[in-house]
Amino acid sequence: MWRSRGFRLWTVATAMTLPPLALWLLPESVLVESVLVTDALLVDPPTCPGLEFQTEVYWPSTAAALLGWNVFAGPLAFAFWLVTRGGRASRVAARIVAAYVLLPALLDPALIAYDLFTVGAGCWEVWRPTAVWNLGVGAYWTVCVVLILLAVRPARPASPLRIRLRRTAGVVVVCCLLLGLIGVDQGPDIRLTGADVAARSIGEVEGSRDTAEDGDGGATEPTCDQWTDEHRSYGDTAPGDRERAFLCLASAAGGFASRLAKLPDREKLVAGRALCGVAGRPTTEPRVRTVLDEAGADDWNYMVMRVLVFLCPDAVARTWPGLALSEDDPERRDEEYQAVMTSHCADSARRLRGVRQVTTALFVGEGGGYFIEDGDFVGEEEPSYALDKAAEAILWGLSAHRVSVITAVENSSVCLTVKVLRRAPRVRPAGWEAVVETGITSPSGKLGLTSWEMGDPLPELAVSGPGRYRVRIYVRDQKEAMMSVSELPVEEHLVIVYPGNSRKTVYHESKR
Repeated sequence: MWRSRGFRLWTVATAMTLPPLALWLLPESVLVESVLVTDALLVDPPTCPGLEFQTEVYWPSTAAALLGWNVFAGPLAFAFWLVTRGGRASRVAARIVAAYVLLPALLDPALIAYDLFTVGAGCWEVWRPTAVWNLGVGAYWTVCVVLILLAVRPARPASPLRIRLRRTAGVVVVCCLLLGLIGVDQGPDIRLTGADVAARSIGEVEGSRDTAEDGDGGATEPTCDQWTDEHRSYGDTAPGDRERAFLCLASAAGGFASRLAKLPDREKLVAGRALCGVAGRPTTEPRVRTVLDEAGADDWNYMVMRVLVFLCPDAVARTWPGLALSEDDPERRDEEYQAVMTSHCADSARRLRGVRQVTTALFVGEGGGYFIEDGDFVGEEEPSYALDKAAEAILWGLSAHRVSVITAVENSSVCLTVKVLRRAPRVRPAGWEAVVETGITSPSGKLGLTSWEMGDPLPELAVSGPGRYRVRIYVRDQKEAMMSVSELPVEEHLVIVYPGNSRKTVYHESKR
């Protein structure tokens, strides 16, 4: 066996799986920067479905994480072949490993071929930064697969030439039919050539920052004020002005994308498209973290996405759908924004079932805070009660008909869970930074929770009508919220309301 043809082929195939280990030692930034430099002239490339599938479907999928471990699969199959002395089981295992290695190796060539066939040569300009590398890697692994299959191929009489030609012709015919079906009923040929893309890209880059003409009858270009000061939305921006809108907003993004704001226009567009390629994906991924760092951004916050929506509305709309809407539909924009913020909040007391309950992202305005009060109370308001030092950590005002709660953030959102019960639940301070409980009176029987920026209260809190109630407030993650640069809610509040006669304010020590 040691001198057999199969052993020699297996040895070469196994050796071919080891050099790719060196790629793991290269920093992610090297690969990202090479793409950015090569792609510098592309401004408005065509939409290439194969590339979108690779970046938006395949890479984030579980399949991408499971495939590609050739450095382990190949040597293990070789070892199994040695142990079983080339038996039937080892041949089956080798063919499985060959399919495992070949599948991702053929994916990129297939996607490139599909884009070139269905869209046109313009997609080659989009693929080119990585195509040579990807095709080379695919060819490398294909050779490795061929060696493995030859190593385990059993000795048998060769098939007649006529039979082999017939099989080859059949495979070619089937492949041609499949490719032909892709192009059936495509309508007029509107594919872009590489020259089209290059000419349009260079022309638009050179004209992206031209000054407005002031002569009689001269056309006036839109100014940056329309997006930076007047906050014109993506939906209200003409398609021809959206790239300019991105450049304007990116130049004013120093507070949340410091490096992006300092780049020349061409490099802004390149960096913007790199951000679009990973928009909304977890920042814990090395590639995502590298691209964000290149732009000087900490997170996928609202402001970063507001800039990117003018380059890649579809990618941004997956996480911030309201940004792709027109200002003519403000209610829907507000609903979409609220839905995105609330999606990051979870019920902080899942085991506690209330008569009424809700979990939402509550926006607090200038100064922060929110109120639990009898909004329909008519009469002279009683003076505020004195608070001890401990309660002042949560409350900044307390009277007979109103409880004023402090939030660490302002002009931002907090995660708020409200539960209305018929009796007092157990106090569970574990996991919370502070817990305070106090009394409130509702003469009208209508008790609500509001903030400065919110006109309509959350669910009715007076479950037993007019009378006295106890309000228990849990707070946590206030320090983290103060340090966070994300627009997403971090600070968390839990408010529990139930009937109770006591007016005493009690501060429960945290056990976090």
